[in-house]
Amino acid sequence: MIRSLLPVALALSLASAARAIDYSAQLAREYTDRLLTMDSTPAAHVKLATWCDGVGLAERAKTHWQEALLRDADNKEARKALGYVRRNMKWVRAQDAPSLPAPGATPAAPKDPAFEQRRLALSREIQDISITYLGSMGPGAWKEGVEKILTIRDPAAAEPIARILGSGSVRMRKLACETLGQIPGEDAARRLVKFVLADEAVDVYKAAVVALEVRVGERGLRQLLNALNGSEKVLKRSAYALGEMHEWRAAPALISKLKTAEPRLRTYEAPGAGTQMFFGTILPYVADVEPVVAAGAVGWKPTIGAIPSGVMISAYNSRVIIHRTVIEFVRQPVVREALKKITGQDFEFNSQAWRNWLRHHESDRGAAVAPLGSAVGGSSGAAN
Repeated sequence: MIRSLLPVALALSLASAARAIDYSAQLAREYTDRLLTMDSTPAAHVKLATWCDGVGLAERAKTHWQEALLRDADNKEARKALGYVRRNMKWVRAQDAPSLPAPGATPAAPKDPAFEQRRLALSREIQDISITYLGSMGPGAWKEGVEKILTIRDPAAAEPIARILGSGSVRMRKLACETLGQIPGEDAARRLVKFVLADEAVDVYKAAVVALEVRVGERGLRQLLNALNGSEKVLKRSAYALGEMHEWRAAPALISKLKTAEPRLRTYEAPGAGTQMFFGTILPYVADVEPVVAAGAVGWKPTIGAIPSGVMISAYNSRVIIHRTVIEFVRQPVVREALKKITGQDFEFNSQAWRNWLRHHESDRGAAVAPLGSAVGGSSGAAN
């Protein structure tokens, strides 16, 4: 009886392990997606830390609690999560653990002392334009509002543009992308990448790609390369953007993503196993002895049997399901199209052929091509 239950226990254990492997891979990708599309604010880090705590990513949660605290030294949620308590108007640790900065630590002052003042003033201006012109039904009001928004070039406007216009209609979000495309600096580029990776409207996503393409300075390249390690949706959007931007520096990282290793859960049904046990006595007997006569021979044909007397116990496992996680190499056509746009070549999904060609032309494109791609996305791809 015990032996018959062992296959079931083993199958359940394997199924549990398979689901754990698959869940872990998907969890890592979801974390990457959230990290790439978050704002660099205390509230955003608190939100991500809370999510990490909820799904069991304790170390990453701690990192984001610390990031929230560095941006807001008096953030109550972060202080509580990291073991601080309030004593005599000061935050002190409930238990000594010198892993964090001193409770009185404050964020570093911005390089431009007037930056925050300009940001607040621009935020009020953009809000007024949004209400007076972009939200008006009057003839010509939208066009006048667009003209006013597109004259803004101050890097301090990147955050209010993304926040105010980015929470509006599809038309307003497209205007936000166009405006961010004209604003210099890393912050504007980073917010454009967020539109590329996270906005659900295809028109907004493509408008953000166009805005990145026409930018002269910072283009959010490092964030897009990191996004190649995210979920399939984020990977496809990032690859499409890099292709439209004709970004040569992304070629090594794109080659490594021509085929991606994806965990797949397979389910099999095994034959049922069982056993029988009998308690009692068995009485053998011989009956109906029938003579058999043939030419030159006489024989006997007996009926032999047995009569059981007792209890029969049967145990069967009618259905056994086996779960197995397998790794499949999945082709990514969007990555191939991006490489075609960047290089003008097509080696289909032959990663080694792409690498050989790129190595042959490296000298014409500059020595900086390989290091950036390999540092972020890696240069080792899936097997051909």
